[in-house]
Amino acid sequence: MNGRQRVFDTLQGKPAGAATVFATEFWALNRRGYSIKDFLENPKKLAPLVIEEALGIDSDIFFLLAGLTGVPVMELGGQMRFPERGAPFMEKPLIENEMDLQKLDIATVKSGDKVRSLQQVAGFINKCVKEKQVLAVNCRAPFTQAAQMVGPDRFMRLLYRDEVFVREVMEFSTRLFIEYVTLFIEEGIEMIYISDPSASGDLISRKHFEKYVFPYLNDVNDYIKGRGVKTLLHICGDTTDRLDLIRKIGPDIMSVDHKVDLTLARKLLGDDVCLAGNVDPSSVMEYGDPGDVTRAATECIKAAGAGKFILMPGCEISGNTPMKNIKEFLRVGHRHCMSESEAGGK
Repeated sequence: MNGRQRVFDTLQGKPAGAATVFATEFWALNRRGYSIKDFLENPKKLAPLVIEEALGIDSDIFFLLAGLTGVPVMELGGQMRFPERGAPFMEKPLIENEMDLQKLDIATVKSGDKVRSLQQVAGFINKCVKEKQVLAVNCRAPFTQAAQMVGPDRFMRLLYRDEVFVREVMEFSTRLFIEYVTLFIEEGIEMIYISDPSASGDLISRKHFEKYVFPYLNDVNDYIKGRGVKTLLHICGDTTDRLDLIRKIGPDIMSVDHKVDLTLARKLLGDDVCLAGNVDPSSVMEYGDPGDVTRAATECIKAAGAGKFILMPGCEISGNTPMKNIKEFLRVGHRHCMSESEAGGK
């Protein structure tokens, strides 16, 4: 059974299971000495390298464009800085006031050279890995994308001060998300990885999540699933106090950070949402040894209990994560998958 089959069987409730190391193109490029900026400037040239790295591990899902979620905002005129180390970020806010918001034209994103190039490369990579893995393209959720456009600190303050403006930005960001994600759906991508780090319980309250995140996240999740594409939602940090709301949104997969208790997460998400997580990507995956990985992965499997579950790190792995740890992680996960499958067949 290949990784793609394991993922889709798991989502159907079959005892096949799945495991993935949350590897991204960022991870693949770092391993070969390239930057995410190199990939943005010449994605066609570096796509074979990303494919080779993706197929070099037995991960059931490979994540693409995790380091380039700001591209739609760049096409609107946003200026992104690419540091030598770490993820790129917006140098200054794109939206200072309502007048700035009104000037933005979503149509420019669809026709932008960077977006079109990434769309084509995603389609090409998907065709190359599809027989073995599910390719999940990362699109920044409306709330985090809105914070990116306004400036994260200022946007968080506006949640308390200007509900009307925040909702206007959120509505625009939602339309932008749908315009962008549609390009990848039309390219045949089978899973969209919706990342929403700014919606973390470490950053905003449950009240603000329910007010400013829930309705828009619900809309985009419904849109994607309505197009026949699977959704994987990941929110960094502690999301325990909002997992019941995420259950109502109903992503196909909810990936939780290592801060979240998997047993409680299972209870709060119920049986319909596939739980994914949540080995520490830093202390265990990057800085631990295979023995640490075995113990942590096994504990996660036990904590998740029965039901739909994908073994994953709690967030994306770094390019410095030892290959021996990656292989051990997947070995433990797939061994569990096989035992589950055998038990289901008896």
